[in-house]
Amino acid sequence: MTPRGARPLVVFDLDGVIARTDTMAYLLRRQLFSQPGRAVAGAVPAALWFLLHRYPRARPRLSRALGRAALSGLSAEQYARLARRAGELLGSDPARRIPDGVSAIRRHLDAGDEVVITTGTESTLARAFLDSLGLSGVELVATDIRFDHFVVRYENHNLGSGKVRGFASRQIDLFYTDSDLDLPIAKLSRRTVLVNPTERLAGVFRAQIPELEIVRWA
Repeated sequence: MTPRGARPLVVFDLDGVIARTDTMAYLLRRQLFSQPGRAVAGAVPAALWFLLHRYPRARPRLSRALGRAALSGLSAEQYARLARRAGELLGSDPARRIPDGVSAIRRHLDAGDEVVITTGTESTLARAFLDSLGLSGVELVATDIRFDHFVVRYENHNLGSGKVRGFASRQIDLFYTDSDLDLPIAKLSRRTVLVNPTERLAGVFRAQIPELEIVRWA
């Protein structure tokens, strides 16, 4: 149980729970298609992603390969401008967000719960998106990258089992997700809410997560 006096910790995944769009993929596509040379460089990791995205262990490595193809050559300042603009565009488009997810966050905040959003999306992009939704005060745990001589380096790729590091000393009371990549963190949570799963995904979670609720959000 949550210690007396402590607020329940409620954690939300971003993509598929709050954002209808894969936020990082949206930024990477914009950047890849902005220059023909980048599109060519991204063709191989994009093709591998299409073929192997169903395999959780392959996705973090493929995600990093796409990121390097799309973003290497930028400066940190250029990337920050790109990320903030992409986040604002996503947040301003009603078709790109899940209203039920945003409402759930607000309900937990109103109830006095501690709310954290955890995502594999890079932190500048994720923060800009959340700010545009009016969620600027919500804690964010996201991927950190740096630009080393215009080459992208992933300092903390907050994806899959990497998400667990952000909660090493914190007990999660409730976790909202839509992805099998989040099974490692779901196993640490007292309860998990699975959002809009396929039958296959629901079966995977039911087999491994005892305290599971499934919701269908518009």
